[in-house]
Amino acid sequence: MSLPVTIENDALSFEVWPIIGGKVSSLIDKTDHHQLLFTYPAEIPSQGAQYDMPYQNSWYAGWDECIPAIAPCRYAGFPYEGTAIPDHGEIWGLPTTAVPTKNGITTVWHGLRFGYRLARKLYLEDNSIVAEYTLVNLAPFEFRFIWAQHALLAMNSPVELDLSSSSAMSFSHDSAGKRVDKPFTWPKLGEEDLSHPKELPAGKGWKLFAADPIAAPAVIKYPKRNRQLVIEYSSDDLLPAYWGVWINTGGWAGHKHFALEPTTGRFDQLDRAVEDHSVGRIPPLSKRTWMVKWTVSGTAGPT
Repeated sequence: MSLPVTIENDALSFEVWPIIGGKVSSLIDKTDHHQLLFTYPAEIPSQGAQYDMPYQNSWYAGWDECIPAIAPCRYAGFPYEGTAIPDHGEIWGLPTTAVPTKNGITTVWHGLRFGYRLARKLYLEDNSIVAEYTLVNLAPFEFRFIWAQHALLAMNSPVELDLSSSSAMSFSHDSAGKRVDKPFTWPKLGEEDLSHPKELPAGKGWKLFAADPIAAPAVIKYPKRNRQLVIEYSSDDLLPAYWGVWINTGGWAGHKHFALEPTTGRFDQLDRAVEDHSVGRIPPLSKRTWMVKWTVSGTAGPT
């Protein structure tokens, strides 16, 4: 079995598994050696290929990339109409082509059922980890896609989620996948304050989407650590993305974790995002580029 690649500087350290879908299994803030990503005791797959496996049966710790959808569904549109999309997309279950990059690593995936190539240049820049993405449509037809940076974050320390710039939200579905589709104003959903996920009722789960495209960073505050994580999304191609929020207090697989995911759709299913006019689109034989930057820093004190 291939071993992970470790990249580090004075501020951060991360591990990538090129043979296991380019998974980022660890991201450590060296200030206090805090593990930012969710992990759990598991047997690491002896072979990289987990293609079309139910995501819950896989090694689902850490950060995976989802494309061309998140939920298992079928493609909507010519020429792939009706083609099945695996659970959490194609590429987390595929070995990658990987090459060294200054202060990091570049991984490349090729779609199996759809004609695209995705490259992710991942590198450290002072106290930030930067992911630069290039998606190439290899077909002479438009390609519709939902991409999500599916990074599960640890919830073993109290956190506060600041999405003040994305107040209009929708409660899409619960941990069992039951559709809710209830609009609300962040952070209060009824009596529940979603900005403090560790304080929410146990045994539940919430998948949420912002109504409007990302216009400002999201901030995750760690009050006991006096640290914060700022997540920024940008695209030179003006590719809109939305905040997808996942909070799990044990309803899914018995674990507790959360995620703030930039995503090119307001649903996990491609056909619903197409109907919603929020799906990502790339013209024939063209490319799209975008970037996500995570920055760790100190805060003024407990909030």
